[in-house]
Amino acid sequence: MKTIESLAVACVIALGACAAVADESGRSVAGRVLNFDQGTSGWRLKPNYSVVNGEGMNGSAALVYENRDSKVPYVFPHSLPTFDLMLETGVYYRVSAMIRTEGMDPAKGHGARLCLTGVRTNGTWTGEAYSSVVRGTKDWTKVEFMMNPVRPDAVTCRLAVYCLPRSVGKACFDDIRIEPLTKPIVGAIVSSAYRNMAAEGRVDFRVGLSVPERYALDEVKGVYSYEGANGTRDTGAAAVTARDRAEFSIDCAKMKMGEGEIAFELLASGGVKLGGAVMRFSRPSRMPDRRVWIDRHGRTMVNGRPFFPLGMYTANLIRKDTYVKGPFNTVMSYTPPDAAEMDFFHTNGIRVIYSVKDAYAAMGSRAPECVTTVAAENAYVQAKVEAFRRHPALLAWYVNDECTFEMFESLKGRQRLLERIDPDHPTWAVFYQLELLRDMMPTFDVIGTDPYPIPEEPLSRVTEVTRRTDDAMFGFRPMWQVPQAFDWGVFRKRRPGSPEPYMPSVEEMRSMSWQFVAAGANGLVYYSFSTIQHPKRKDGTPTVPFEKSWGDICRVGAELKKYLPVLTAEPGPAVTGAPMAWGVRTWRKDGEIWLLLANAQDRMETAEVAFPGDFQMIRTEFGPAAERISARAARVTLAPNQPALYRIK
Repeated sequence: MKTIESLAVACVIALGACAAVADESGRSVAGRVLNFDQGTSGWRLKPNYSVVNGEGMNGSAALVYENRDSKVPYVFPHSLPTFDLMLETGVYYRVSAMIRTEGMDPAKGHGARLCLTGVRTNGTWTGEAYSSVVRGTKDWTKVEFMMNPVRPDAVTCRLAVYCLPRSVGKACFDDIRIEPLTKPIVGAIVSSAYRNMAAEGRVDFRVGLSVPERYALDEVKGVYSYEGANGTRDTGAAAVTARDRAEFSIDCAKMKMGEGEIAFELLASGGVKLGGAVMRFSRPSRMPDRRVWIDRHGRTMVNGRPFFPLGMYTANLIRKDTYVKGPFNTVMSYTPPDAAEMDFFHTNGIRVIYSVKDAYAAMGSRAPECVTTVAAENAYVQAKVEAFRRHPALLAWYVNDECTFEMFESLKGRQRLLERIDPDHPTWAVFYQLELLRDMMPTFDVIGTDPYPIPEEPLSRVTEVTRRTDDAMFGFRPMWQVPQAFDWGVFRKRRPGSPEPYMPSVEEMRSMSWQFVAAGANGLVYYSFSTIQHPKRKDGTPTVPFEKSWGDICRVGAELKKYLPVLTAEPGPAVTGAPMAWGVRTWRKDGEIWLLLANAQDRMETAEVAFPGDFQMIRTEFGPAAERISARAARVTLAPNQPALYRIK
């Protein structure tokens, strides 16, 4: 196998047995099947659930749910059959099972699924993950999902195998597996060039590593090779700069024209090969013309001009007339727009990030009804591309909303398909699973992460997550980040011991927005326009009226819109002296340097920031005045979570 695509399964994850997985008696369940041939040992069953011989795969026993009364009492999670496990903290787990259903009417929300949670000493949950739902009448169907690292405050983990509320029909569960995941020593090769294509200049390459602790860094070395312009295979030494990365660069002039292969090997003392990876890279005689692409600074280029996506998510296109009157230039609708709606947005100056994020056969009931096979999902996407790839409103394709390794093959295939049939538009994926970002890089062009700190975490979470995102991408991928513009109470009731949820204030949304930008974001898509239209929280209390929330978001967006010509300018010089907790970013525009500072902490602080050259004047655009204290330095005091923007000549 000679391409990054074919190596991805091996390079992204490997199943391991290094992490401790045991049932409540201490018996290991890692890497083995948790089935029902030995009866109900370890299970807490509930009414309508029983273990039945002969109902499992190949005539074995299975856990069977059978119910004909749609009014049967249901209290989540107390009505669920559960099994407690001891899982190692900090480890990812893959959970899979086989499910067979009879008469589970999808129209009434009936269906069967699995859930895995961490449980604290007081019985509350800490982290949870769910499988897809199997509905209708289906033969044995495999469901699979990932559990994020178990949190340190979990004293046990609880597996629930169950049917949704008021489910009428029959469901059988068998062949349940819970397996820890470990990363290979050598991951994927990634490049600084958009879609691994460059016609000239030097291209930087990075390789994700997991160097075992038994090796000191000076005991391993990296070697790269590529097909040279003279027909030979040229080699070079790659620097292993940390346990998680190696780096090298190649001058395009030395590469062969057309598509070639770049390879990397990690060697230990004595020449022992610890692992390797390969990728395909293209060197055309000239770069192709594209409608939308990403330049070397991570800027989105639309018809050759830099563009900063500034928009919102929405679950539907209700109130779209209101939306287009706001300050935004972009929209991401979970409900895919039709041709008339695309025309409407274009007429009103709005670019569309078009969602195909659920069009995967592996998603089962979440996918459109016509998407039942891989061939059908490809046909669905090809039809959307053919309909809209030339539409002037199209900005990008939304390909993933927080799915990870359980969907890796499908996501990778979607990326390759869109690269082939629509080279004119990038793909965007959003995750909260920061530890997995690097391994998912072969599945998207643009990355987004979505820290929603209000009310349980400090606002500094925004800067922290954005920096971690950029580091995971080696600084190679543009970031369209997702600020919080919603009340968590719309989605869930208040957690025990947690503060009351609320809609972020103007000041909080403003701080989060500028923190994102200062930490390197190249676009902002707020979540979400449809959520602020909900009249009530889960606990029945009213939300902030839509008009108030929308007005507050528009105030924040209007300020950002004012400075879009700056945010799309070329990067400026490095500035030193700011505290680590501050975001710092500069641009060059019209002979001036623009400096953005964002204090991402809950206390006031003063800093003396220094520039690489002399300046005569520093003028405040917003924030406190800065004092010029020397030819190359200025003193700035920022209040807690305060941003500030300055012009320097």
